[in-house]
Amino acid sequence: MKKDEFKFNLNRRSFLGRAGASTLGVSSLVNVVSQLKLMQAAAANTNGGDVVGDDYRALVCIFLNGGCDMNNVVVPIGTHPQANYYQNTRNQVAIPEADITAAGTTINPLSGINAGDQYGLHPSLVNMAQMFEDGELGWMCNVGTLSYPTTKSNYDSITRPDQLFSHSNQVQEWMSSTPNGPFLSGWGGRVAELLNDTANPNSEVSMLITAAGTNDFMVAPPGGLPQYSVTTSGAVSLAGFGTNYDDALNPDGTYQNNANGRRLKAVERIMNYSNAHLLEDGYNTVLRRARENEGLIGDALGIADGLQTAGTVDFDANFAGANNNVGNELKVVAQLIAGRKCLGNKRQIFFVNHGGFDTHQNINGNLPGLLSAVDSAVGAFNQTMKDLEGADTDFNYTDVLGFNASDFNRTFTPNGAPGDLGAGTDHAWGTHAFFFGGSVLGKRIYGAFPDLTVGNNGTQDTPNNNRGRWIPTTSVDQYAAILSSWLGVDTGNGDLDLILPNLERFADPFDAANNINFIDPLA
Repeated sequence: MKKDEFKFNLNRRSFLGRAGASTLGVSSLVNVVSQLKLMQAAAANTNGGDVVGDDYRALVCIFLNGGCDMNNVVVPIGTHPQANYYQNTRNQVAIPEADITAAGTTINPLSGINAGDQYGLHPSLVNMAQMFEDGELGWMCNVGTLSYPTTKSNYDSITRPDQLFSHSNQVQEWMSSTPNGPFLSGWGGRVAELLNDTANPNSEVSMLITAAGTNDFMVAPPGGLPQYSVTTSGAVSLAGFGTNYDDALNPDGTYQNNANGRRLKAVERIMNYSNAHLLEDGYNTVLRRARENEGLIGDALGIADGLQTAGTVDFDANFAGANNNVGNELKVVAQLIAGRKCLGNKRQIFFVNHGGFDTHQNINGNLPGLLSAVDSAVGAFNQTMKDLEGADTDFNYTDVLGFNASDFNRTFTPNGAPGDLGAGTDHAWGTHAFFFGGSVLGKRIYGAFPDLTVGNNGTQDTPNNNRGRWIPTTSVDQYAAILSSWLGVDTGNGDLDLILPNLERFADPFDAANNINFIDPLA
């Protein structure tokens, strides 16, 4: 059979239904061949960068790697019925209420089951506290991986997530939303696989873009969309040719008359050959598309540079106080959103990562700096999105939704004896997560703030633990359902069940009585 006689017309919805939560009974070689052919089909299907227009939405995942201690991030204060218990039981790692007041990070929820209670954010979260008060940010309390609804009474009899309290397992289960069985794909990858054909018919670059390297959240089902990695300065270039090929290419794009120039010319000639052998041709296609994508990413960043030069969106000034890992990653995401029309996607998913949250020791020495980096980055990104709305008539602040996830929370009671200022906290379970943007109903706390009583007298501490490992009251599935539906997954035809196969086990996240749906219906 000739190479051009291969035809692929895979229906993504039916494919997800077969493969989203089960293994494929095929050999590794067939999987490789299938992936190469699907990449070829995707490469052949690009249509020259059709204008995205104003029908655009981007979901941005901010992963806090290591298990952020959210017990010190959303803190009961003042007249909150658990304020005194928090101070007395967290002991030497508790955040003094006076520090929260002095930093101006008190928050006042508008409505919901947690309304009327007083809370404060960690003193490092000055920007995020203001975003909360401005209605641009909210919190989902006590969310985590769940196989089934779990309480203290059924804890020993019900199926629980695999390897609870393990970093690697819980990261993977947060990213997959399937906490039992082997990892097959991430829920972000499944969302992209479902939406891409209809939402991005003229896609030029993958719908899945990561500024933090490959990750499980963006793993699509076998043979599906690849995740595309960028660095904080742009596309990942071929190694050995200098920065942005300055050792091999002249400013006008012609090859330099040196060894690197001749080598790059040879590489590009080889990758443009057509091969009868499927694997060779597939390899060349992937390499060729990577070089083409470099140009598209460069074009997108060029749009952002133009806005910077014109003074309409000052990326450098907005991110001047966020010159850190997560800030630099969010900056390049903001720049790619500004240049989104070059990428050709009306729906886009981005991923950034910030590590260091495995605070077994010295939590109060390490957490302030870690959270300050997140706060400055989120504040800068949020301001940039608002600025972009004013500079681009096809863009609205409501077009981008940021959210955070993390391995798990940490134990409520600290390590070490009372008074040990170098104490830290251990791996736990139910945690808090933030989300922000013009589409959220902010200034609210969603889910249910946990009962902080530890040990056997507590209603949400895991049995026989006595450390404060909260059993989640909101599942990752419910949280992800809201995010997925906002991006465009249909809530009424069964598509959400393809993305989140365990969702049907839990209460309807779209029912207002459950206090989970944080999307503004008017946005």
